[in-house]
Amino acid sequence: MADGRWRAVGRHVGAGLGLLPASLGELGRLVGGEPTQAVLVARRHALGAGSTASGGRVGVARVAVHAVLGLLLGAFFWWLAAMAVIATARGPFYGLVDAGPHRDSWGGPSLAGAWAVHAGVWVLVVAVLGLLWWGLVTLHARSTEHLLGVRRRGWAVPVAVLVALASAVLVVSWVQQV
Repeated sequence: MADGRWRAVGRHVGAGLGLLPASLGELGRLVGGEPTQAVLVARRHALGAGSTASGGRVGVARVAVHAVLGLLLGAFFWWLAAMAVIATARGPFYGLVDAGPHRDSWGGPSLAGAWAVHAGVWVLVVAVLGLLWWGLVTLHARSTEHLLGVRRRGWAVPVAVLVALASAVLVVSWVQQV
């Protein structure tokens, strides 16, 4: 049972990391003039989905919106992955990346206290990032179903647009702070 959960986690992380390059490829095929039917066949094959409810007749605008949403959500997923790497360097490996003094550090003034607090915060950050990753992949899957006509979930595309815009604002704000 536990192996199945780890496989599901791996599939979600893989899907999230593959979202950006897949969406870039989708946009490239559209810009290159490839028919939307070929783009949809490639996307369905990547998702392991069957035929669309519309019989594959989906307009270019619909596929372009899907690709742009995937691009934005995929870029945000990669940014979150980078934040996970930074959090890992600053969390359980805190004592190796910060030589001190630890008077003003979280958990200071000793190295042991600072290391313990940073490792504890890291556990929380990684848990939240995992939930965000799961949510992004699930949201993209739902918007894909909607845009390709597999199921009609009217909330998926507006929520994906809001999340994509909010994530863009967050990343731009973070870059300006750094």
